[in-house]
Formats: sequence, structure tokens, C-alpha cells
Amino acid sequence: MDSISFNSKILLFGEYGIMYDSNALSIPYKKFNGYLSKSDHLSEDQKISNRNIESLYEYIIQEDYLNDIINSDNLKEEIDSGLYFDSNIPIGSGLGSSGALVSSIISRYSKVDLKSFSNSEIKKIMSLVESKFHGNSSGFDPAVSYFNKPMLYSNQKIKLIERIAFKDFKVYIIDSQIDSSTKKMIKVFEDKISKSEFRLFFNSKFINNTNQCINHLINTSKLFRDSVKELSNDTLHNFQEMIPEKLKHKWKEGIKNDSYYMKLCGSGGGGFFLAYDFDNQINSSFSDFKIYQI
Repeated sequence: MDSISFNSKILLFGEYGIMYDSNALSIPYKKFNGYLSKSDHLSEDQKISNRNIESLYEYIIQEDYLNDIINSDNLKEEIDSGLYFDSNIPIGSGLGSSGALVSSIISRYSKVDLKSFSNSEIKKIMSLVESKFHGNSSGFDPAVSYFNKPMLYSNQKIKLIERIAFKDFKVYIIDSQIDSSTKKMIKVFEDKISKSEFRLFFNSKFINNTNQCINHLINTSKLFRDSVKELSNDTLHNFQEMIPEKLKHKWKEGIKNDSYYMKLCGSGGGGFFLAYDFDNQINSSFSDFKIYQI
């Protein structure tokens, strides 16, 4: 079978806010990717992947709208023939492992010409399918993997961007080496936003600052450093449950020294975290961690 690769993603800005119509900015990340493959003799890991795809199939056939779009009969036939997702994207990392899988499934088994849909419609389809894994998916992750370009979500519309410039700073992802569940973190967030004080902060200050960071980054504004510092500080104090204890000191250190600023990379809780490094401090500050420069 064809082996088209689907890349992981890095959500630069917009975690949680995208579910409440804030702007979001994400980029594909080629270091980690995956593709659909088949084997007559599946390994244990491949069997797990095969069962995950089968559970996705069972979810799809219960949704009339998805059944009209996805050739579920063809999908089931290939599942029974040893279909699996060959991927090096760490699960629970915040890099969109389920998004890449969903994107590969929809791309291969679509009954319709996806080019006939708008970008926002494609995102909606991706959202419905990925909700099998997360309970409430924005569809942004699989859409980034599908289009394989930087993507801006603004005013409920998607805009593809050719290039994002990191001017006067470097961006890293840092592996916390802690497993995380997006579904669990979304539940934590839903509990938090049910409380009026957090909801007021989130709907006003957090979303506004997220939008500012995106605008300043896209327009290479000198105000970007201040806006991302503020977002990092607000995240530290208001998303404590999403930040592992082993990273909280490092998080505070970056803000205190005014050298680098950390933020969530997806839902948080574990997996990877983002750092915007303005003074070349990441390599020395995180010598005990696996880090990757974007």
C-alpha cells in the first residue's frame, strides 16, 4: 500500500482556547511522523495499533455523517488484513499522534474528493473523527497534519501560512518524560472552567494574550517577547494541574531570569512543553532533559 507520511504538529499558541474560539497557531513537525501500513504478521505494538484503528472504525460506522464521507467497508477490510499505523510520534506527548492517525485514515478512505470541501469543513470532519480519542477535539491537530503547513485559526476560519519566522529567539520542545492523557487533561480543564473566577480569567485575559502572541509572532513584532512572557506567567499560575512538578522550578527560573519562557504544548500534564529562548539558555538549563530545537 502507499506510504504517505503524516507529520506531528506543534501547537505554538491556542491550547484550550481554540475550543472557545480564540485564535490558534500550529506548525507541522517533520521529526516525528507516521503512515499506514499492513502486515500479515503483526508485532505486539502493531497489534495495539490495529486494535486502535478498529475501535476508530466502530466509532465511525455509528456516525451517519462520517459514514457518508469515509469508506468504512474498505477500512474494515484492510483492518482485517493487518492494517496498522507505523509511527514514531510519542503517544501522550502533545505532538498530535492521534491527529496524524486521523488525518491518514481520512485521506486514504475518504469516499469524496476532499478538495471540494473548504478548509474549515475539513477541520470539522477531522474534529468529529478525533473526538473518538479525546471526547472533545477541535480538529486542529489532524488538519495541520493533513495540510502539512503552518495553520492559523482565527474568527472560526483556517488560513494556511507558508512560513513562520522565529526572529531573535529560538523555539524548543522539552520532553518531560511523563505520560499524559489529552482526554484526562480536557476533563481537568472542563472542571476548572466551570468555576466563575477561572472562567473570567480565561475568557478575557488568557484568550486576549494568546491572540496577541499570535499576532506579534506572525508580524515579527518587538512586542512578542513581552506578550509570550506574560502568557507563560499566567499559565504557570493558572494551569498548575497541567504542569509537572519537575518543570515548575524551571518554568519560574526562565521568567525570573528573563531569558526563556515556557508554555504548554497541547493539553499539558506531561509529554512535551514549549520554550521560547531569547538568551540561549535552554541547553544549559535543561541539560538533564531531551530537548529538540524547532
